[in-house]
Formats: sequence, C-alpha cells, structure tokens
Amino acid sequence: RLLQERLLERSLVVSDGDYDRCLAERDEGTRPDDVLFGSQRAWDSLIVQGEYSQLLDKYTEPGHRVRLLAASALHSGDWLHALPLSACGLHLDSEAVRVAVGLRLGSALCESHVCRCGKQVSTLGEHAFSCKRSAGRIQRHNYINDVIWRALRKAGVFSTKEPQGLVRGDGKRPDGLTLLPWQSGRCATWDVTVVDTLGAAYLSQSAITAASAAETAATRKRSKYAAIEQTHDFIPVALETLGPMGASAVEFVEDIGRKVTEVTSDPRETQFLFHSLSVAIQRFNVVCLADTFRDICESSP
Repeated sequence: RLLQERLLERSLVVSDGDYDRCLAERDEGTRPDDVLFGSQRAWDSLIVQGEYSQLLDKYTEPGHRVRLLAASALHSGDWLHALPLSACGLHLDSEAVRVAVGLRLGSALCESHVCRCGKQVSTLGEHAFSCKRSAGRIQRHNYINDVIWRALRKAGVFSTKEPQGLVRGDGKRPDGLTLLPWQSGRCATWDVTVVDTLGAAYLSQSAITAASAAETAATRKRSKYAAIEQTHDFIPVALETLGPMGASAVEFVEDIGRKVTEVTSDPRETQFLFHSLSVAIQRFNVVCLADTFRDICESSP
C-alpha cells in the first residue's frame, strides 16, 4: 500500500479542472436527471454545452461565430468519421485535411494573391469557394449529383440525370428525376446546390443559425422550380462548403439510405451516404482553392 501511495502521490495532488467543475455544478444543483445521474456521457454533456455557450458569447465577430456554428451542425463533421477507403472515394489526402481543418479554425490557407477572375484572395482563401470562374464548383456539383444518382440506383430506384422535357421557365432542367414513384404516387426530382458558408450574402445569417445558408439556397431553388413542383416532388439538395446540410437534403439522404438498407440489409447505408457527401465537399474545397492559383502558376517561368 505504501508503494501504491508513493506511485500515485503526484497524481493525487494535481487538480483536475473538469472534475472540480463537475463537483461544483453538482453542488449548485446543475446535474443530469436522476435516470442519467450515473452516465459519464450525461456529465460530459454539461461541460461541453457550457463551454460551447461560453465560446458563442465570446466570439462576436461573424466569421468566428459562423465557423463555430457550422462545426457544431448536424452532419458537418461526417468526413471525420468516414473510413479512408480510396476505392470508395472516402480517402482525403493531407492537403484536403489541412484545408478542412484550416477552414474551421479560421487559419491561413495560402498567401494573399489575385484570383484568375481578377478578385483578391485573402490568406483565408474565402473567395475560392464562391468564385464564378472556378471549374472546381462544376466538378463538385456533378460529383455530388452522381453520388445521389448511384445511391438511388443501388436502392433499386431507377432514375435519370438532367431529364429531357422537364424544364422550368428559363429552360433549365433539374439535376435528376426518379422514373418510379417516390412518395404519394409522384416521382421525385432533385437539384443540387453548394453554397459558401462564409460568403458575404450568407455571413450575417450563418452567424445566427447553423445551416441557414443551405436553407436560404433551398428556398430559392423551390421558387425557381415552383412549376415542376405542381406535378412532382421537388427536393432541393442544398449543402454548404463548411459541411452543414439543409433539412430537405438531410431528409432525402435518409430516405435513400433506408431504401438501400432494404436492399442490402446493412443498417449503415445511410451513414455511408452521409460520409460520401461530406468527404466530397472537403475534397472539392481543395480543388476550388487550387483553381485560384492556375493563372499564376501557368505564367511563371
């Protein structure tokens, strides 16, 4: 016993701030319900929620609040839980991870430079994710649409991309259409959009509510496809560059995942689909950033 006390002597005198805080909150009456009183997770949640609230109160600058809210949004961090399988398109290289983490922390991603479109790109790289001339945005859109189409095909729901004859007033078509009834005897049509969470048009909203940029984009899509919505179930699949997803996109992915599970009997299908979409967002954030360097690199000797 003497040897044990000597070995543990140092650890016994070191104060544990989190432990002391839990004891203080317990004494003050802040505690989990009696049913969860013995749950470590319940006690941890009290501390995490308290720290989160303090951080929100501390950060008044919109950019910092947006990053914090986006990081805490549902499914925004799914890429962290994805198995790094290259064959399944779930592997992120070191540069993709660097940019993903840097975006969330507000760290410098590059040197300040002029984009190929002529606008200035700051060290945070924010312009890269909303540049109108970025080829990466088109590639990202097509890739995400293909992920959804393949998932529907795996679920046994026949569908087609960019359906002929189904157009809105300006002649543009949705990204996809199920050829079989989706719900209530009506076929579903969807359209993918990815908006910049830190974009000037969404910054003030995103600093108040997580995923508000995606919800705004989804509402805009619904108004554009109002005529099609009279005959089909229209689903806007709105995502953000920092990871949050619109409510309609989350519901659509969950529905697809359930249908795939019915075919494969694997209850993780929904989780895998969310992982694929989340990884795609992070991968193409790197592509969009690299696009801003293209003219600079091509003109260098």
